[in-house]
Amino acid sequence: MNKNEILKAAQQANDDEGKRNTILTNQSIMFGFYSLGLLFILIIRLLRHESLNDVLFLVLLGGLGIEISQAINKRSIISILMSILLVVAVVYTAWIIAIGK
Repeated sequence: MNKNEILKAAQQANDDEGKRNTILTNQSIMFGFYSLGLLFILIIRLLRHESLNDVLFLVLLGGLGIEISQAINKRSIISILMSILLVVAVVYTAWIIAIGK
């Protein structure tokens, strides 16, 4: 390879890393605002003495996504067991919401 091809490949890799960092930053900001929104809804529901099942469902669903990601990356027994436990909790909470309790 000549110098121009090496330079072009290095610039492409640098551009890809910059795009990746931008995406990760945007995802972190979105997660923060979603968490802030859930906290707001939780506080309003608590003040009005309303059911928190749907808020609990969203929190459990988010935790399930994170735990599945951990189970895929780490492949540990604890992550797999927690994923199974969260699947059960999410299904149960969804059932409670569906029947209207």
